[in-house]
Amino acid sequence: MTTPKIAKIAIEEAFNLPGIDNSNNNFTAPNGAKDLGAQLVDIHEQRLKGMDENGISYMILSLTAPGPQAETNPETAQALAERANNYLAGEIRRNPARFGGFTALSMHDPKSAALDARRAIKELDFHGLLVNDFQSTGADGEGAIFYDQPEWDIFWEEVQALDVPFYIHPRLTTPAVTKLFLDGRPWLRGATYFFSVGVSLHILGIYVNGIFDRFPKLQVVIGHMGENLPYQLWRFDHRMSYYVNEPLPKAKRTLRETMKTNISITTSGHYGTPSLLFAIQELGIGRVLFSIDYPYETIDEGAKWFDSITELTEDQKKQIAFGNAEKLLKLSPFPK
Repeated sequence: MTTPKIAKIAIEEAFNLPGIDNSNNNFTAPNGAKDLGAQLVDIHEQRLKGMDENGISYMILSLTAPGPQAETNPETAQALAERANNYLAGEIRRNPARFGGFTALSMHDPKSAALDARRAIKELDFHGLLVNDFQSTGADGEGAIFYDQPEWDIFWEEVQALDVPFYIHPRLTTPAVTKLFLDGRPWLRGATYFFSVGVSLHILGIYVNGIFDRFPKLQVVIGHMGENLPYQLWRFDHRMSYYVNEPLPKAKRTLRETMKTNISITTSGHYGTPSLLFAIQELGIGRVLFSIDYPYETIDEGAKWFDSITELTEDQKKQIAFGNAEKLLKLSPFPK
């Protein structure tokens, strides 16, 4: 085992339940990956070996997308979330020094989601909640529930009370949207581009509808270097300032102010140093956390990229690598 420069905590890392067919998620594996399905199911063998070889001290696991969000039947979605959470809790108990978890949730109903969140956090000792963008509904799967409307205040109130982060992860969009915008250009439908479109739209809906004003202690996390949002802050706030006569209410603070206090981003699947430096400049270093996006990216590539960064001081790199995660997730300090 080599000794990397900096220990790391990775928080956007996927697993799957044994026996679940994940072939229809249309995610792509890194070049050379022979069996993405096996990598998703494996926790204690190759995954742990890769962690040891690359200085990953601790990994937060979450059910791979789309998870319960693809289940249009509320009972089926809730059953999948419960099964995944119980399974993950059991796997974490096998090696709690190296693994933690985020709760999967059905998001068909805000009150039920709030109750399920509390139960999972309190009984299973997970570190936060993770959902895969919108919740699919309808017999044809074309319906979508977003969590930015007033009826979801009961859910956000519970998340704030639990004092745990809420991670919004991407998923494929509905069949109708796919056909309208991506027909003839399928390469853009997933992580290449459209994942960021979906998550950033959802985050902006939560922002403009005042959820961060009503729940000022709420902490939300998004991956992939902020799903393009850090690079849109000036223009977004500039154009929002023009809406002085609109009848609809809007957020009391600017998006920039809100992201600096309520939204953290991770480096999952985005290993561009200029992008990282710009995000730090816009949001502050306390809002950036290391992640990999395993197994959709390789542990080796993500860790070696981060270790090779020379534009940050050692203390700055440690803050991103593990310090911010320890604070956000309330983790006990790890041996470094």
